[in-house]
Amino acid sequence: MLPMIQRITYFVTNMKKNLIIALLVSLVNIVNAQTWKPVTAGVSFKIKMLGATVDGRFKGFAGTIKFSPDDLANSSLQATVDANTIDTDNSLRNKHLKEKKDFFDVAKYPTLRMKTTKIEKDGDNYIGYFDLTMKATTKNVKIPFTFSQEGNKATFQGSTNINRRDWSVGGGTLGMSDSVTFSIVVNAVKE
Repeated sequence: MLPMIQRITYFVTNMKKNLIIALLVSLVNIVNAQTWKPVTAGVSFKIKMLGATVDGRFKGFAGTIKFSPDDLANSSLQATVDANTIDTDNSLRNKHLKEKKDFFDVAKYPTLRMKTTKIEKDGDNYIGYFDLTMKATTKNVKIPFTFSQEGNKATFQGSTNINRRDWSVGGGTLGMSDSVTFSIVVNAVKE
């Protein structure tokens, strides 16, 4: 009878250990940043030129998103856009922006890149600190953004102002504002 009690005690003890391990693994998975797959994305900008607002956008978005509101230390966002896709609804302007060395020079610099260096909570929203690379220049920019989740779907949306001259874009073009409003919206699904 004693060996049977020992086996039952051993089984119950191991079952408790396995249950505790399974619970800990589940908790770690809940807290760790989730991986999100971008489904659609919009990257746009606005700049004043001779007092009028010029709207533009980029296509060719590719990104990697690891994000959890409960684990910002392990969250990260990285993205690129194809500089050759710039579109301002004006083919002559688009050609100028793509080809001129003092603008995007897409033959030499085909992509714009950004990746987080840090993410912080800001009330109900977030602030991402991103290394933004245009042409041969990388500068850190602060982009406030929102994160809204509904089931397995989420939207990341942010906007900030940057100085185009910090990236040597546009040179000394007369009548062009230095301030550019840059916005991004990414719709993603949980992987």
